[in-house]
Amino acid sequence: MTEEGPDLTRRSLLAAAAGAGVAGTAGCSGVTTPSDVAAAASIEGNVGYVRGPAQIDLQESTFVDARPMAQYRAEHVYGARHAPIGALETQQTSGDGVVPDTEGLASALGSIGIAPDDDVVVYGSSVGSRVSRVVFALEYLGHEGEIAALNGGYDAWSGRVGVGSRSHASVDYDPAPRHDCVVSREWLADRVGRFNGDGPGLVDVRPPEAYLGARRADALVASNARHGHLPGAINVRWTGNVDGRAIAAPATLAELYFSRAGLRQSGTVVVYGQGNVDPTNTWLVLRALGADDVRLYEGGFGEWATVDADRRGRFPVETKTSTVIETSGSIGGGDDGGFSCTG
Repeated sequence: MTEEGPDLTRRSLLAAAAGAGVAGTAGCSGVTTPSDVAAAASIEGNVGYVRGPAQIDLQESTFVDARPMAQYRAEHVYGARHAPIGALETQQTSGDGVVPDTEGLASALGSIGIAPDDDVVVYGSSVGSRVSRVVFALEYLGHEGEIAALNGGYDAWSGRVGVGSRSHASVDYDPAPRHDCVVSREWLADRVGRFNGDGPGLVDVRPPEAYLGARRADALVASNARHGHLPGAINVRWTGNVDGRAIAAPATLAELYFSRAGLRQSGTVVVYGQGNVDPTNTWLVLRALGADDVRLYEGGFGEWATVDADRRGRFPVETKTSTVIETSGSIGGGDDGGFSCTG
């Protein structure tokens, strides 16, 4: 299928559905127009990556839709490419443990026509982990162009839209991987006993029940041979980063991470979850807030917890010592953060 013509905009569609032109709402109390929603998504202050629609150069940007394919086909930003999310999770095993599959990530982006010097805007249903995984993949590969995440998700978009899908000419994406964006299992094992003291910060982004290894909790993953968390890690569930479909207030997030959680903007911070998708949201938020050195544990707790029994002394798991920082954020649409349906 091909995309619709230039007269089709999200604003006109919403206006038609309401039975009146957007202009007819001027001066009416209690009426929110698509322009209002787009304006409200703008980010003030010195915040990186996250941008509202009004803060984006529409002429120069290449849009990438991180939502499920069914939503993309129903309606999307005109000309947007659909992110191959599964391929952007791809990993490979090294002597130090699981690491990103550089060539696989580059091939996935090249397959949708993304070149290293493109200015890219990534959007989803919200500023959730699907979006942040795409942003992380771009950064890891050493992307040269500007990278932005659309605040407010697709609902904040009021410009031209398309429907259906069409292919985009592939390009060769030549990566220049930034290995300092990730850490391995061995890197972490060498620093056990030093986290969140004089050593690096370490944040577990999973639900508190998983972090605590609570017996019979729904949050526990059956494939994990052990339950709990990496020694010294603090728990800040990643869904606290999002308020509805937008990023939570930057001042609130700064207070959460740099005051309540005690992380240092100038120090190394490692984030991890069960796998390699959800923790990229906390990676994105910390980078957006100006943290200098934020890294992802690509293998996640799923790798750490399942080492062979004779090696568990080097890769310990704890439950007795714990620090849970409560959060109150929520993902728009009622989603609780599962990768398969997060915005």
